[in-house]
Amino acid sequence: MAAAFAMFGLATACNEPQSPTSPTPKASLLPWGGTIAVVNTTTGSDPDPNGYEVWVDDSYSQSPGSNGVSYFNGLSQGDHKVSFIMVAANCLVTATVNGVTAVDNPRNVSISAAETATTNFDVGCASVGSLVVGTNTTGVDLDADGYTVLVAGSGQPVATNGSVTFTGLATGNHSVALSGAAQNCTVSGANPQSGTVMAGGMTSVTFSLSCAPIGSGSGGLTVTTSTTGYNLDPDGYTVTIDGTNSQPIATNGNVTFTAPAGANPVALSGVAANCTVSVANPQTVPVSAGGAATTTFAVTCGAPPPAEVSGHVQLGWGSATPGNGVQTFDFDVRADLTGRFTGTDYGDIHPSGRPASLTTDPVADPATSFTAYRNASPSKCQDPTRGVEFDAVGRGDEGDLRSYTVQVCDDDPRTGSGGSGVDFFSVYIAVGGYGRSGIPTSGDIVKR
Repeated sequence: MAAAFAMFGLATACNEPQSPTSPTPKASLLPWGGTIAVVNTTTGSDPDPNGYEVWVDDSYSQSPGSNGVSYFNGLSQGDHKVSFIMVAANCLVTATVNGVTAVDNPRNVSISAAETATTNFDVGCASVGSLVVGTNTTGVDLDADGYTVLVAGSGQPVATNGSVTFTGLATGNHSVALSGAAQNCTVSGANPQSGTVMAGGMTSVTFSLSCAPIGSGSGGLTVTTSTTGYNLDPDGYTVTIDGTNSQPIATNGNVTFTAPAGANPVALSGVAANCTVSVANPQTVPVSAGGAATTTFAVTCGAPPPAEVSGHVQLGWGSATPGNGVQTFDFDVRADLTGRFTGTDYGDIHPSGRPASLTTDPVADPATSFTAYRNASPSKCQDPTRGVEFDAVGRGDEGDLRSYTVQVCDDDPRTGSGGSGVDFFSVYIAVGGYGRSGIPTSGDIVKR
């Protein structure tokens, strides 16, 4: 895929202590004096993608990449403080001076007049992944201020029904604890739980809670729907109170529940894709003992959205790093010929050092476009309705425009009727005869 693809970046959370002062663009201080050469070497499967900062005497800095040398010239004779910062949380730094290894950072480096002293910072980066922690709370009088999730000594707030993501976690098992639940709310199941983080992967852990009414008694709760617009949802909706008690409801109708006294969460679901709930959903409705409470969901419906296929998939095994024979594809393409597509071939490295890439983004680059969108052919998807084929013009990372065709399948029943489905991805660039296809080794494809 030479000259066909544009590299995209990967952000990693970093430990970023305050820089001592504004960095100097060059580290040549005086026309005479000694020199400190700072050599940094990075090993490991998840190196810091943003590089580092090297400081001398909290006054002079340079920004090397993952592997580099920074020279500080014209330094006076004596001891100088050398700091190595902006290191990702999954990376550990050691320092070597004149063959002696130490863990002190910052450290002092001594030089005499016209001498060059070399300091080596060795950075070892452990494999990391992500952990998503979700909460699912049912009942009455839910905790108003949510909870706190603790993972690896770090805490994040989370809503009563929500999720938070912890990134840059070392691979292996992590204890995941939920705290801050109100006295009337109980966690169902283990707390803490154990979450296993895989290299480059994303693991999820969910806490289920139930909240009992603070008061006693019950009352009536009537829920009304008011739907306007075009192409109204033909099968209506579902109303659920307290996360457990559900009833069907017409697009314009009402239903009544007997609800426990207290603050009752009320949610409307089953809304068609072309319809939007224009008020808070879910709502919290107070019900008094023996009373009658009401609430209304206003829904507006428009033309149905165009058909769409999206995905983020990888072909080939291993990490998506330059030199590995893997390809990644990130796309969200619609039948009205809008959307975006980016593909990167990490096994095809250009002279610039970047992997070959191809991007179609008609908004950012009007010279690129999607030209056709249709069901996939039976030769690619056993069930063509589960697949999409689109034609496009994309720009390669070296600036050239290329026409290409993509064919994808979403959960295609390749194992026969009743068998489990699999995703499939194929791309072909006519100029140069570049083609890649197969079952993704990671990621997912969704046709809507």
